[in-house]
Amino acid sequence: MEKWLLKIMHIFDGLFRRQGINIPQLYTIVETKMIMDKRRVYMNWRQSGQSENRNHLLMVLLVYALFSIFIGAMVLFLPSFMLAMIFLHAYIIFMMAMTLITDFSTVLLDTADNQIILPRPVNSRTLFMARQVHILLYLLQFTIAMCLIPVVCVGIKYGLLTGIASIVTMLLSVLLAVFFTYFLYLLILRWGNEAKAKEMVTWFQIAMTIFFAVGYQVIPRFINMSELADSFELHWYSYLFPPVWMAVALEAVYTLQADIVHIGVTVVAVSLPLLLFRLLSKYLAPSFASRLSAIHTDVQDVLTPNATADKRSAGSILSALLAKSSLVKAGFEMAWNVTGRDKSFKLQFYPSLGYIFVFIFIFVFNSGRNLDASWANLSGSTKFLWFIYLPMFTVANAILFVTFSENFLASWVYQSAPVQKPGELILGSLIALFVKYFLPIYILMFGICVYIWGWTVADDFLFGLVNDYLCFLMLGSIGRQYLPFSRQPNTRQQAGRFLLVIFQMTVIGILVGLHFLIIKIPAALYIIIPLALAGCWLLRQKLRNLPWKKIAV
Repeated sequence: MEKWLLKIMHIFDGLFRRQGINIPQLYTIVETKMIMDKRRVYMNWRQSGQSENRNHLLMVLLVYALFSIFIGAMVLFLPSFMLAMIFLHAYIIFMMAMTLITDFSTVLLDTADNQIILPRPVNSRTLFMARQVHILLYLLQFTIAMCLIPVVCVGIKYGLLTGIASIVTMLLSVLLAVFFTYFLYLLILRWGNEAKAKEMVTWFQIAMTIFFAVGYQVIPRFINMSELADSFELHWYSYLFPPVWMAVALEAVYTLQADIVHIGVTVVAVSLPLLLFRLLSKYLAPSFASRLSAIHTDVQDVLTPNATADKRSAGSILSALLAKSSLVKAGFEMAWNVTGRDKSFKLQFYPSLGYIFVFIFIFVFNSGRNLDASWANLSGSTKFLWFIYLPMFTVANAILFVTFSENFLASWVYQSAPVQKPGELILGSLIALFVKYFLPIYILMFGICVYIWGWTVADDFLFGLVNDYLCFLMLGSIGRQYLPFSRQPNTRQQAGRFLLVIFQMTVIGILVGLHFLIIKIPAALYIIIPLALAGCWLLRQKLRNLPWKKIAV
């Protein structure tokens, strides 16, 4: 696709020359950037095996095209024209903005061009225009992947004229998404730096992944599309949102209405994105580039030795309280600190925490069926058991993720250090994961259950805490043992992970069942707790005494 897009750009060669741009250099830079786009590993493909020369961009575009099939089907089967067009343009704006903020953020925030290309005989105008053309062609590829099938569906159902008009409104929606994204980055860079911007992008990626994971399971259960289509109507505040502008403009074309509302909204829908794009190309994009260059050359403030020496991290404080062995402390602090700053770990693990609310929604509230009745009867049921054990199912994924790292080659330090019991490092990392991720969620679940069921659930949560800790150590003890952050990410075996998930679900189901059987005998809880604590101690000793021959490389 990129080859014929580059050929189309040759139409503007005369315009480029009049602006003092070197045409051969322009297309060489753009073509090189597009080759790098194809080889760049995208957010959605980081968890599987990667090949350096694999066309990752094509795979992402195919996924977007697959999503567009569902949007096209919605256009065909949704009876309300206005509702279908609002959903369609909201999807375009949201997906394009998310793409720019997540997968394209590394390009937008990249300042390597200034150091690599500018020292060569390339003028700044050529480099700036190359960046703009590259971004434009990148957006065009995603726009085609997202819009082609919906445009065809609009043309089939509502006529050729409406289909052609929808191409215009979708392109205008893309311009709005680009403007909002640039404006957001400028705000971030205005009060922060490049590192802070990338950190915010990481959290945005996590939020979007959680949104899709939770929304895919929860939102469709609440929305009845037929009832929504029958009762849908626009209010005055609806006209504040861009998707409504585009939908009203298309309705004017489809129904040939020329009243004051349709004409006014159509003018806004066409003129405002063009005006904002003019503002973007003339002011925001140059300001963004200059601000990014200035930040890159800024001298970063360095803390004085006294300031850093007096400040102890939460990981070091907790390791001193929870671990006696120096190696267990080292494993604890390493897992605590690295999981807090490793982008790959956060992108893989944090979204899985969102599934806690999905599972609670499914198991506790019966997937939203008769929600009022479920809530009214909740305090008289024993469904608080799900609040006790479901957090373990999601947090246990950290045991797998903590063994992987993009900097896995640094694990040579384990073999070079005088470590006699490598199992102590594994034990320390497991304790850190349990304290850092499980306990805060467990305390939150306890607070929710106290609000619903009262303090009568306190002994059950105490019993469940010991069971969860035993289960966590058990999951950390089975299978092949790897030191923290010592495995290459692309060596992960998906089949093995699937079996681990099945095992986790089985263990959680057994724990819930056993707890339910003895819940009517409160004294039995306190009899079993010492036995469970003894099991925890035995598993800790097993992990602590693991020799080197039991450690997989």
